[in-house]
Amino acid sequence: MVEIRVLRYFLAVVDHGSVTAAARAVRVAQPSLSRQLHNLQQKLGVELFRRGPGAMRLSVAGERFLPLARDLVARADQASSALRHLARGDDIPLTIAAPATTITDVLGPCIAGRHLRSGVNDIIERDTRTVYDFVQRGDADIGISTFPPPGSMETRIIGRAPVCALVAPEHDLAGQTEVSLADLVQESLILMHRSNAARLAFDTATAGQGLVYVDPRVVSVTSVARALAASGQGVAVLTDQPLFDLIRVPIRIRDGILGVTLYAGWDPEHFAAPAVAALVDSISEYHRNVLTPKAKITTASLLRALDRQ
Repeated sequence: MVEIRVLRYFLAVVDHGSVTAAARAVRVAQPSLSRQLHNLQQKLGVELFRRGPGAMRLSVAGERFLPLARDLVARADQASSALRHLARGDDIPLTIAAPATTITDVLGPCIAGRHLRSGVNDIIERDTRTVYDFVQRGDADIGISTFPPPGSMETRIIGRAPVCALVAPEHDLAGQTEVSLADLVQESLILMHRSNAARLAFDTATAGQGLVYVDPRVVSVTSVARALAASGQGVAVLTDQPLFDLIRVPIRIRDGILGVTLYAGWDPEHFAAPAVAALVDSISEYHRNVLTPKAKITTASLLRALDRQ
């Protein structure tokens, strides 16, 4: 049986590059740490480090063992933290991994408005495609993304976020309650890169209807897209809330309103699974009932329209 304490020593050597530096970091005598590391390798039956001068480098076996050790230590820390909070009668603080837009438009306002039924310790900003990797590694308790979680995770749909055309108040589209996809592709478009969820949904919809758009302005940051739209340089296609007095116009496609689905995923064996589920439910409730941006048409009405599809 491998002790968590010894795994911490192993990780300290990996992170600090030598037994001497690791011993200082964990405040253990160097001979003791060396002995514990030697015993660990004997128990595992493999050499975790390559022999040679300079900084200690992991062997092939060590590289394979490293993520397992980090996961075990992270889970032990989570369990200890949970027990301490339970002993004090506190909520269990959870960490969420999510993309920047979700943090800004959903999670931040949800926390500020005190709509959560469980405590949030931290929110980690991650790309939509890597959110669940951090959950699987134990660096976050919940992942929220426009991509569905892997099949090994507990999954829940938080809601549907409408993809809208954001236009300046003086733009011709500002007076419309919606714009058809066929009409929208005739405009000067401001789009995100193809990894963006709104861009993916927009491209899928245009391809599905056999439509083509020409020479869009492609940017990396949604606030830049909104600023360009506000300055009259085109129509931004985003799920983000409007800034700079922009008007949000929903996009009509053949089968309804264009939108993206927001998913939550977590480990079904999570030590605080009821608290995780309660937190996800409260975020979903906020997304469905409270999220109402300053726009000609509210997100609540858009979400109701999307849910009917």
